[in-house]
Amino acid sequence: MFQPVASSPFASSLMDKRKANMMQPGKRPRIDSGSIRGPIPNGPMHSRPLVALLDGRDCSVEMPILKDVATVAFCDAQSTSEIHEKVLNEAVGALMWHTIQLTKEDLEKFKALRIVVRIGSGVDNIDVKAAGEMGIAVCNVPGYGVEEVADTTLCLILNLYRRTYWLANMVKEGKKITGPEQLKDAAFGCARIRGDTLGIVGLGRIGSAVALRAKALGLT
Repeated sequence: MFQPVASSPFASSLMDKRKANMMQPGKRPRIDSGSIRGPIPNGPMHSRPLVALLDGRDCSVEMPILKDVATVAFCDAQSTSEIHEKVLNEAVGALMWHTIQLTKEDLEKFKALRIVVRIGSGVDNIDVKAAGEMGIAVCNVPGYGVEEVADTTLCLILNLYRRTYWLANMVKEGKKITGPEQLKDAAFGCARIRGDTLGIVGLGRIGSAVALRAKALGLT
């Protein structure tokens, strides 16, 4: 599926302008030597370059940022075989989640691609070496989800210490505590957090964010 976010009349007008520009004398074509894409000529390649979200439909974040400089489209594809020919021929930039793979063979299908942005931290679904050899820049978002994952990690740690999940289920099931012994049984396994030692394997962005949160609770 290919769906430009811009309206159809605008898209048609844009296509007509591009065709007219290509026919004008003095317009420099895209430089291409073998499989290596040459430098971008002076000035814009198109009045509004095409940027495509390859494996998604929601462009609500990208549109406000790119609406004044590019036409944004979504493909909602699982593989490059499902991507519309217009995107393969004209897309200058590509955004992608983790669903689609971009191997060397996939990258070769794109005729004007200059940059691929992985919406996330990992780039294992992109042949970075092949992209570099073809003059295509590959970027990622290393800070994506760091705060949310760190928060969730701490929630799970607290749950294990204070048995929140199990106690909440007891309330949900209508169990009543009528004496000290029942309270002791219900709270069995709960432990004090402050003063304990938390082991973190790898102090990258997420590990460091977890450590800062844990320190505030008295974990060492």
